Amino acid sequence: MEDPLHREILEEHSRNPLHLEKLEGVVQKGKWKSSRTGNQCTVEILFDNESIEDMRAKVDGSALAIACASLMASEIRGMPRNDVLALSHSVVAYLEAGTETNLPGDLAVYESISRFPERHDCALLGWRALLEALAS
Repeated sequence: MEDPLHREILEEHSRNPLHLEKLEGVVQKGKWKSSRTGNQCTVEILFDNESIEDMRAKVDGSALAIACASLMASEIRGMPRNDVLALSHSVVAYLEAGTETNLPGDLAVYESISRFPERHDCALLGWRALLEALAS
């Protein structure tokens, strides 16, 4: 059964996604296009030393993909690069392999999403684009 609080969080981020503004300065970019759905996400990251100062996530996809990218952007802002990388791999492993993990803050919504494998591709769109940006 889906948690009503998780649904509320996802709906709010879908209706009012955060971190859509264009970033000024030198940024790292990553893009991911789902071969399954055709949805795509472009991520731009602005670093302050080794921490994420700000980021932008532009999604052309489902409401779930938009909501998850907004949640991701909110959660990782201010985090050190290595922590973001570890968190990204944890989220992907959680949905793809069922690996147990404790996801921080509102990322707990992935507990509900994990029950719907047909939605994992949308939920991971932003995370995959983020991993591409971190690899560049």
